[in-house]
Amino acid sequence: MPRTATTMLAHFLVRLGRAALFAWACMATANATADTFPTQNVVIKVGYPPGGGADVAARQLSAQLQQVLGKPVVIENQGGAGGSVAALTYLRQPADGHYLVVLTGNDAVMNPIVSASAKYKPDELRLIHPLIFSDFVLVTARDDAPASIDALIDRMKGAGAPEYSFGNWGIGSTPHLAAADFRAQAGVQSLDVPYKGISPIVQDLIGKGLDYAFIPLVSSVLDMIRSGRLKAVGMATLTRNDLLPDVPAAGESKVLKNFDYKVWPGVFVNSKTPQPVVEKLHAAISSVVNGEKYQKWSVDTGNRPMTPMSLAQADTFYQDELARNQRLAATMKLSPQ
Repeated sequence: MPRTATTMLAHFLVRLGRAALFAWACMATANATADTFPTQNVVIKVGYPPGGGADVAARQLSAQLQQVLGKPVVIENQGGAGGSVAALTYLRQPADGHYLVVLTGNDAVMNPIVSASAKYKPDELRLIHPLIFSDFVLVTARDDAPASIDALIDRMKGAGAPEYSFGNWGIGSTPHLAAADFRAQAGVQSLDVPYKGISPIVQDLIGKGLDYAFIPLVSSVLDMIRSGRLKAVGMATLTRNDLLPDVPAAGESKVLKNFDYKVWPGVFVNSKTPQPVVEKLHAAISSVVNGEKYQKWSVDTGNRPMTPMSLAQADTFYQDELARNQRLAATMKLSPQ
C-alpha cells in the first residue's frame, strides 16, 4: 500500500478510536449519573396556581415520590399564560433530571401554537408519565336539555334553531378545541364565549347566561350533575364513564367520529435529559402514579383509572396528542397571537 494511503488509514483509525472512546465515556458518565441520581432536591415546577387539578395531583405525587427517590421533592407553583411561563422558566434549568415541570398535555402542545410569548417547541419537552385522566363532559343548565349529543345536533340543525353559546377558557384550550371539532363534524354553528377558567363558566351555566360547555368531570362538577344543578348531555369520550353510567358517550354518536377529550396533567422533563436518568425518573414516578394509594385518591376524586405507560408508550402518546392538536389548529386556522 502506498505510504500516503497508509498514513491516511492510520489517521482514520485514530479518529475512529477517539470517537469510540468519546462515545464510551459519554455512556459511562450517563450511567454513573443515573446510578447516583438524585444528588440534590428534586424540584417540580407546576405551571398553575395552587389548588387546581394539576397542582393537587403533583402534590399527591411528591409526597410519595420523595420516599422512592430518597431526596426531598419540592413543589414550586408558577402560574401564567396557561403554563407557558413555567415551561419557559423550566427549560432554562439544567437538563439533569433534578428539575421537572407539570403541565396539562393540551397546554404543553397548544401554547406555542396560539401564543407568541410561548417561545418553545413542544418537542423540547418529553413526557415522563401522565398524572391523571379526567374526562370531559358536555353540560348545560337549560330546562330543555337534550338527552344526548346527537339529539343536540338534530336540534341545532332544525329550522329556526338558535345559535347556542359554548364556553371555554381561551383560544386553544380543550373546551375550545372540543367545541370546534363538534361544530366541524356536526356541520352546525355556535358561539364561542371565552372565560377566565372553569369557575365562571359553571356560574354562567347555572345562571342561564351560557348555554353549553365542555368541562372536565372533576368532583365538584360531578356533584352538581348528581344534584341536578347541571345536566350532562354526553361524555366527550369514546366510552361511558363509570361515575355517570347513564350518560351516553360521544363514541355512541352516529355523527361524531373519534371524539375523545380528556384533561391530563403530566410530568415532563427536558428532552435533553440523559436517557438513563429519564428511565430512573419514569420508574419512580410510574410506581407512585400506578400505586394503590395514589389510584384510590385519583378515582375517588372523579378521574379515570390509570393505565400504566412505559416510557416508549408515553413518547408515542405525547406525539399522538401533538399531531391531533396540530391538525385541529390547522383546521381552525389558529396562529400565535
